[in-house]
Amino acid sequence: MRKYFAMTAIVVVLAGATCTPQERVYGGAATGALIGFGISELVDANTGWAVGLSLAGAAIGAEVARNNQTGQCAYKRADGRVDVRPCPRY
Repeated sequence: MRKYFAMTAIVVVLAGATCTPQERVYGGAATGALIGFGISELVDANTGWAVGLSLAGAAIGAEVARNNQTGQCAYKRADGRVDVRPCPRY
């Protein structure tokens, strides 16, 4: 399993060298999938959980990359509506 983890890490490093916005989203998805897979390995999850965590990580990573690209964040209000405003700068 370690060789798959190492191969995925290499793909993520190569994806991090992208320059177009669409490629950044792919890089974010790859990074998120790697983090999800890493968490599943840390907790010694079965194959189903590993796949689920990898997919969830990919979805979160792609969304984070997309938000970084546009500079917009979504904020959920108490009444259920969602406001889209510029992200805070830290």
